[in-house]
Amino acid sequence: MTIEISKGKVDHAPAIAYIGRNAFRKAFALLFTSRAELEEYLDYTYGVDKIASSLRKENNIYFLATANGLPVGFAKVKRHSLNDQLDSVFQAELQKLYVLQKYQGCGVGQALMNAVTRFVQSLEPDCLWLDTYVGNERAIRFYERNGFQKAGTHHFTIGSQTFEYFLMAMPVSINQTC
Repeated sequence: MTIEISKGKVDHAPAIAYIGRNAFRKAFALLFTSRAELEEYLDYTYGVDKIASSLRKENNIYFLATANGLPVGFAKVKRHSLNDQLDSVFQAELQKLYVLQKYQGCGVGQALMNAVTRFVQSLEPDCLWLDTYVGNERAIRFYERNGFQKAGTHHFTIGSQTFEYFLMAMPVSINQTC
């Protein structure tokens, strides 16, 4: 399998929306007590127009992963995104990293993470941070293998449900702690 990573462009919006909807649904649908709330969230978050608008924002950088030419994953980085639980003044956020289930465990996620890391290092922030659902042990292990450490928790509400997330961070600048 040939994995390629490219910088996201507006014409990638349909593929990114498809990947996001499907990967999120596969990973989290069982946590929702209301299917309608899940679908509302997916419609809002992964609408093609919303993704296209997000791709146009200067603060957002997307990476699209293809396997043998097919779109199979993406990552989204916010260049400047401060989390007040971290003690630094210049932070970047890995806001999303999703891979279609069929391609998980094939190196797609690691290829995306490598692209994100190279890009973030060029920005030279103090920290790169993300949040991940506390019950997503596979993701937590993946992020820990890539240098992230748990740095706190917070809650995120979708519809009538509230979910607990770990804040995870890794230092990017030399001699920096997060």
